[in-house]
Amino acid sequence: MINLFDYKQKLQDDGIIFSFSGPMSHEIIEGIGSAIRVKIGEGESGDKQAALKVFSIFVEQVENVINYSVEKDHEDSQLSFGIVVIGKKDDHFFISGGNKIHTTKIDKLKSNLSKLVAMDKDELKVYYKEKRKAAKEDDSKGAGIGFIEMARKSTKPIEYSFEAIDSEYSFFTIKISI
Repeated sequence: MINLFDYKQKLQDDGIIFSFSGPMSHEIIEGIGSAIRVKIGEGESGDKQAALKVFSIFVEQVENVINYSVEKDHEDSQLSFGIVVIGKKDDHFFISGGNKIHTTKIDKLKSNLSKLVAMDKDELKVYYKEKRKAAKEDDSKGAGIGFIEMARKSTKPIEYSFEAIDSEYSFFTIKISI
């Protein structure tokens, strides 16, 4: 049997205040999202602005899982599998998300993310406006501005990693700090 107390203690030691791993859908965003806004907005600090930013990034993270995870309940499923974690360490919130992707997507993701990491807030604002006016990319299932939105709200550079699962798949993780 899994020792849930030890697991909960590990999450608490890592500053995790919310963790969800499993099938994600738009309905999940709505239900969990409102609980997150209340928890952070009415928590110890009662920081409503931080709560809105955390919620916004949470939504972007779940949208990424829904749109880009290759792990589905079945081929035509609206449920995509991944993980989203919200925590607080050193008076800063962090939101991490992860999902299984095709290894062939890594180079493009690295290129896009490293570009964002190198930009300052003013450059991100200009780039955001450019991308909003641009045509949607062929392989994009969203507006193509989610990472830019997260980078604009983040107080630290975006952190990301790719862990090889096998020759075909990798696990993509992204962390945003507020």
